[in-house]
Amino acid sequence: MKRTFLCLLATFGLTGSIAAAAQPVLTVISASGTGTVALLPDIATVRAQLQTNAANANDAVSQNNAIYDRIVARLAKLGIARADVALDYYNVRYYPRPQTMPATLTGEQYGYTVARNFQVTVRKISMAGTVTDACIDAGATEINGVSFGLSDPVAARVQAIAKAIGDARSNADAIARTAGLRIVSIKSIAYPDNGYAEPSGVIARVTARSSSVPTNLDQSNVSETASVRVIFVAEP
Repeated sequence: MKRTFLCLLATFGLTGSIAAAAQPVLTVISASGTGTVALLPDIATVRAQLQTNAANANDAVSQNNAIYDRIVARLAKLGIARADVALDYYNVRYYPRPQTMPATLTGEQYGYTVARNFQVTVRKISMAGTVTDACIDAGATEINGVSFGLSDPVAARVQAIAKAIGDARSNADAIARTAGLRIVSIKSIAYPDNGYAEPSGVIARVTARSSSVPTNLDQSNVSETASVRVIFVAEP
């Protein structure tokens, strides 16, 4: 009985050694990938400034409020929702008049200056130029810029991530083939690899405008880029 037991132990030990020897040696391959998609924008953001000046603060603030209300009303006639007009920055500053005025006037304003920066979200992108004109005509003193983007950036991000993972897989396959291996699975995925950037799109050109010629904006495509680092498992 004892001899039989020892034989069984030897058999199990031999079987375990053969099974261990039969398991393939796994290798991990780390590869990075980048994916970019370019899509036509479907939303625009107009950034504008309204500045007023008066000898006392109350007058400067009142003037600014009145003009801003006029701008909002003008935009409402274009179909821009009140929620799509948002304040970016508001400042009241006092500029004292110097005791000795310069011989040559420089155009500087003294007293209280109220600066209000605001942005308008334009959901009908073809109206971006019309909105900039409406802001100026209603009293805005400056258009700081017009940018174009996507109302649903997540969909573009998903496409970019898929391309990035595909790019990482291509890089890993090339490494594996060179080493006489093949990719069998994925161990982990890290995203983002080098930080995340919002989709970007800017105006390409703003044509000169007059009272009878509306502003024309040529928008570029919106680009979304994703970077990933993937650890793959490979075997012979």
